[in-house]
Amino acid sequence: MAFTPEELALIAERAPFELKLSATEKLKTLMERIRKTYLLQIEPHNTLCPEQTDFLRGQIAKGENYEGYPYVMLDFPKFYGKGEIFTYRTMFWYGHYFIFSLILAGTHLDTYRERLRTNMARFAEKGFLVAKSELWDWRQEAFLPLDAARTAETLAMLNNLPFLKLVKLLEPTALADEERLLEEAKNFYCTTALLTTKEVETKSGK
Repeated sequence: MAFTPEELALIAERAPFELKLSATEKLKTLMERIRKTYLLQIEPHNTLCPEQTDFLRGQIAKGENYEGYPYVMLDFPKFYGKGEIFTYRTMFWYGHYFIFSLILAGTHLDTYRERLRTNMARFAEKGFLVAKSELWDWRQEAFLPLDAARTAETLAMLNNLPFLKLVKLLEPTALADEERLLEEAKNFYCTTALLTTKEVETKSGK
């Protein structure tokens, strides 16, 4: 199979690879800033999550081939265990979008779902999406926009899943204003706290 002229031009040039390398390093630095932004918001002892959840270090990673495209991601706070997940995953997927997500599974799943039902209008107004069927699918077609008018249908779908994954997508151009992106991170964390704060459960008498 012969190389196309476009492929030969690409692999002969250093600039595209140098640009990708520098962009990836900047993304890793940004993920660390998001980790620190979350650190200012978290209240580990007032969060409905597994006791072993990592609220301090997190993990920044990169890969070259998710559906054919590179990515850089941060898992923080995070916990993965047998049947239990409590993880905020932040990811930039090259060629696609910037992703804020909260992935939940396990003991408190019913509570998270009930709180989503109660706050559906709030999440819908802020442009949140939910995963429709696959836990680790990050393609846009894998998500359903939240709509307060369709709360019953959405919850019926979610009740058939062993997890809840909330997502907010931003265009790549959001990276042009890093401070605003950090504010988006703060807002994402504070909004999802409607699901994960222990005080909510106490005040409701549950």
